Amino acid sequence: MTVGELLQTVERQLEEPDVDGLSVTDLVHLENQLQSALMQARSQKTHLMVEYIKSLQEKEKLLKEENKLLEDRIAVIKKNREVNGMASNFTNLAPVPMIRGQQRATLNFL
Repeated sequence: MTVGELLQTVERQLEEPDVDGLSVTDLVHLENQLQSALMQARSQKTHLMVEYIKSLQEKEKLLKEENKLLEDRIAVIKKNREVNGMASNFTNLAPVPMIRGQQRATLNFL
């Protein structure tokens, strides 16, 4: 019997005109049914909460992995910028004037 069906049964029995005619055994039986339904509802709620927590933990794990990948990409980009900055510093250097002897030695070498 589902919780909804049980609640309907209890309401029917308690709304009857002869509710005073219910025996103690009937009332104890209704009470036991209600306790059983309450336990089932709580068990289902706990199960759903555990499943939800598991899904959140999985999402957290995926987000941490994605965050690590993004951090690695940022580190690579920063490193590339530093390397490119150093390369542009070398190209921006003014040429050092050569002495005639050095220039000839260089030309002879070629």
